Amino acid sequence: MLADPSRVNVAQGLAIYTGLFVSHHRFPEIRAEGSSATAAAARLRTKLNNVLDTALTPYRREAVEQAIADVQAFVDRQA
Repeated sequence: MLADPSRVNVAQGLAIYTGLFVSHHRFPEIRAEGSSATAAAARLRTKLNNVLDTALTPYRREAVEQAIADVQAFVDRQA
């Protein structure tokens, strides 16, 4: 499984909040916010890890694991 940090999307937060939103292109409904892209990505990784509990099929579990690897590569690239 090759991790691809470009699959992580970063968007500016609302005008009243100056943080950033981060999501994975495969799971855009799962978002995390933070004061930096790295902080938001770390929160997203935690949320995706929680989703593993509900991944009932091997296909879905593999997709979530790939997303986690992509987010981790994104965090590593930012460091």
